[in-house]
Amino acid sequence: MSGIEYRPEIDGLRAVAVIPVLLFHLGFSWLPGGYIGVDVFFVISGFLITSIIKRELDQGSFTFRDFWARRVKRILPAMIFVSAVTLTVTYLCVHLPDQQVIGSQALAALMSVANVYFWLRTGDYWGTASEESPFLHAWSLAVEEQFYLFFPLAMWVIFRYRAKWLQGSILAAAFASLILFLWGLEVQPIATFYLLPARVWELATGCLLAVVLSDQSAKPRKYEILATAGLGMIVTTYVFIAKPSGSLGLAVLGTALIIAFGRHGFCNRLLSLRPVVHIGKLSYSLYLWHWPLFVLAEPLGLSWPGSTDKIVLVVLTYLLALTTYFLVEKSTRRREGLVPVILASGGVVVAGALWMAWTPRYYDTAAFEQPTWNHYIFNLDPRETAATVQNTVGRGVNIPPGSHALSAYKEQGIIEGPAGSTPKMVVLGDSHGLMWSETLRKIAREEGVTTAFFSMGGISPFLSIPPLTSQSSERLTAEEKLEFDRARLRCISDWKPKVVVISCYWDTIESGETTELLKFLETYSGKVLLLEDPPVLNMGDNQNAMQVAYFKGLLPVAGQKQYLDSVDGDGQAVLNSLPKRHHNVSVVRVRDLYQSESGALLMDGKRIVYIDNDHLTEFGASLAIPRLRPAIRKALGIDVPGEGNVELGSSQ
Repeated sequence: MSGIEYRPEIDGLRAVAVIPVLLFHLGFSWLPGGYIGVDVFFVISGFLITSIIKRELDQGSFTFRDFWARRVKRILPAMIFVSAVTLTVTYLCVHLPDQQVIGSQALAALMSVANVYFWLRTGDYWGTASEESPFLHAWSLAVEEQFYLFFPLAMWVIFRYRAKWLQGSILAAAFASLILFLWGLEVQPIATFYLLPARVWELATGCLLAVVLSDQSAKPRKYEILATAGLGMIVTTYVFIAKPSGSLGLAVLGTALIIAFGRHGFCNRLLSLRPVVHIGKLSYSLYLWHWPLFVLAEPLGLSWPGSTDKIVLVVLTYLLALTTYFLVEKSTRRREGLVPVILASGGVVVAGALWMAWTPRYYDTAAFEQPTWNHYIFNLDPRETAATVQNTVGRGVNIPPGSHALSAYKEQGIIEGPAGSTPKMVVLGDSHGLMWSETLRKIAREEGVTTAFFSMGGISPFLSIPPLTSQSSERLTAEEKLEFDRARLRCISDWKPKVVVISCYWDTIESGETTELLKFLETYSGKVLLLEDPPVLNMGDNQNAMQVAYFKGLLPVAGQKQYLDSVDGDGQAVLNSLPKRHHNVSVVRVRDLYQSESGALLMDGKRIVYIDNDHLTEFGASLAIPRLRPAIRKALGIDVPGEGNVELGSSQ
């Protein structure tokens, strides 16, 4: 490696990094911090790259052309090959709308900006969920590639003009990045996770090691116990750190200790075992292959949550990585004159991804009756409009635009009823509250009940009391969130409505977060009705239900109901527990209206019931009117015998 002495224990350390990542992505709950293997990789990369650059600078042989040529030969061949295979499988097996999105993701990965892409898209409520992207794992590769672009230039400038500043400069960059990381975890956690500036401290730790430990072989063996301690630190983070925090520093420090003191002793012997080194050598190809395989498992006919299919996926990942390592990685790494060929090959794959990303790819859903979704009539989001979803989940759907004032979220919401009348009913919700709002408005109009709607996609109806002053979200700034929370509480305390209807995606709600609002409503409202969710369709988040139906061969047939498999979430247990804890809380059961032994009701004749996997169309929501109307009438004190049966407060 450009004159760097080979150290088998570092290859072994790569194995310690990649195996937990694979196990974490397979869903093993006993390894909640397996994702931290990526952070271990960052330290290793910083060390090796800086070692190469520093040795060549010391020898006077460093050139940017040679450095980047080596990076091209080391990184791109396997990346191009895996991307080409992934795009081919996507074209053959994935339904058309997702192909266009995956094409965009492949472009971002191949252009080394995947981390920026996923940072920007993670906050997009109607974007394809990141975990459904076969190129999600490329975010960490993009961080390293961006580092390879900027760091050599900075190091060359410092070395040439102020060589004595090199250590101090790296240390200062690491310290500044660490402060940014710790601050960003609280203020901008998504950007902090994905973007290079907040990750520099991990890479710079390896860089600093390479500069300081110029003669590692001279380190006394009495310190070899520190390498074993470092390995223990890394394993500890894998087992105990479930989400990014300052505790990641433990894994970074552990990696540094292994690199610094791992030339001898128990840790060296363990990491230098032939099977461990073998996996370490395959680590790059293993990392490249594992996530596309896991994401595309279903189109390939594997249901990987099952233990047998997990074994199949692991074996398949290993075999593909082994093949890629010998036929692609090793065969291109040392050969001269391949850079133009590699870049040309990459250009071909980029062209394919570009074609897939820019070519509209949708099924013709004219056979369906066009569904309507009145989401934006009631959505209090001050920014989002119907146009943002027309080409994704809203393809082929009539989505009337909202007409309320953009400031409604911090005033009195949207009030339906005679001007000046006090609302007797208040609707609180996230996007599921928006899903039911048109149906609730119809019932309220027919019953002559003035109603206020306070719902916003992606914002939970549950809140802290008093509201937190620094609680930002993907939808609102901290100031806007505070205004929204204060408006909801102020209006309810002033109006003292007879009934508050709460509808949300219960699978995302934890029991503890409901307590403060429900106690508040015990004082300031009459009855509280919690709307049960319909079943969740077994399809990707935010996929257009009509497009998926067409892809699965489920086309409308007059007079015939058709069903799609559904999945069970965790929300039912939370929902069932709340009436037992709050005397004025009842649950309105609607799930059974959409569920049968055949799955969830997807369409009735030409009328589609769902917009996506968990949101109902206007027609779909209207199917629950026979349950919603009597529940609301009863909560308002309007008793009309024989109007219908509603199950309230049941824990079944």
